[in-house]
Amino acid sequence: MSESKKIKHSGSHKAAFPVGMLIILLAAVGVVAIVISAVKGISTAVENRKNFDEYNRLLTPVVLIDPDTFDDITKADMNQLIEISVWSLLKSDISPDKYAGTGSGLSIPKGDVETEFKKLFGTEIAPVHATVEGYGYEFTYDEASGTYTIPLTGIVPIYTPKVVDKKTSEHTVVLTVACLAGDAWEQGDNGEMIEPSPDKYLKITLREKDGSLFISAIQNTTTPETATTVSQSETTTENKDLLAQAEQVASDTTAATEGESSSEESTSAA
Repeated sequence: MSESKKIKHSGSHKAAFPVGMLIILLAAVGVVAIVISAVKGISTAVENRKNFDEYNRLLTPVVLIDPDTFDDITKADMNQLIEISVWSLLKSDISPDKYAGTGSGLSIPKGDVETEFKKLFGTEIAPVHATVEGYGYEFTYDEASGTYTIPLTGIVPIYTPKVVDKKTSEHTVVLTVACLAGDAWEQGDNGEMIEPSPDKYLKITLREKDGSLFISAIQNTTTPETATTVSQSETTTENKDLLAQAEQVASDTTAATEGESSSEESTSAA
């Protein structure tokens, strides 16, 4: 074999090594990208789930009474807004002994109801106090004492909320909310509660003002084509598949690169 051929083959072999390393490096970059994407997917899903849980807590006293829909808060039924405000207060983390009990129930100052009203609906409209009737109960307002009497009785909520979609803009959050009948939940053999199919869906608009979000509209909407939420466990499973796929890609690429290197070494040896 001539000296020139030896030099040529030697040069080809030296060039092949960096190329092979480059391919492996690119494969590794691909794996890292997939892993980062998987981690971001988990983080996003957990954050969405956290946000959705917060929205569900906010909307629990709202859908509990199955309120009438309205396109603007100024057109809402005031008695229903008061009723929602009372329920929101009762479902907040209040101390059991915060309000005095009477023979008829708890006595809640109207000032506390007003505070809750503003948290939910903002300051565009002012609360108008009056006795409100719910389904099987009554919140009695006494103008002289400025208090609501809340009967000590248990009720089944008409609906419980499940936020399934969220769309945001600069000053608005629009939630798609599945309404689950409160009396349709069942308990499975494992003790976990089984949620019913939604009876209907609502589009609830929250508007931002002074750094806070307030309910500004409640409208009927159609069944969403797909639910955009996934549970944390489902997301984790999906990302395990991504990691497995990434490992397989890396393995296949490395094997192919080693095969190419072996082929070049054989050619060089020949």
